[in-house]
Amino acid sequence: MELQNKDQLKTEILQSWLKSAWVYPMQGPEEQTFLRLTPGGRLKMRRRIGEIESALGVEGSDLLKQEEAGTLPVERDKLELAMMVQAYTSERRFIESQGTSLGTAAVTLEDDSPEEIG
Repeated sequence: MELQNKDQLKTEILQSWLKSAWVYPMQGPEEQTFLRLTPGGRLKMRRRIGEIESALGVEGSDLLKQEEAGTLPVERDKLELAMMVQAYTSERRFIESQGTSLGTAAVTLEDDSPEEIG
């Protein structure tokens, strides 16, 4: 088995999400492309976050903090869980900033900054 770097793994994970229709590309300001979660993708991701957290015995938000600090090891499951938590929480924040009410979140992140999204 060939070792991969973190960027290769992230690309593979995002491609699998696109193929599974969990995300779709959206054109943003200044010709930037963003990936948004589909409603079904959000639900599937919510379930998968719980499954991976149980299997690994670790909180996804803790892995995301490690990823942001650059200390997360290059392990596919841990990296994918961190990416899922980031995508899921970002999507929920965006939807809620548009005035839509959503149910209870599968994961939550403490907001360390006083900045508002939107």
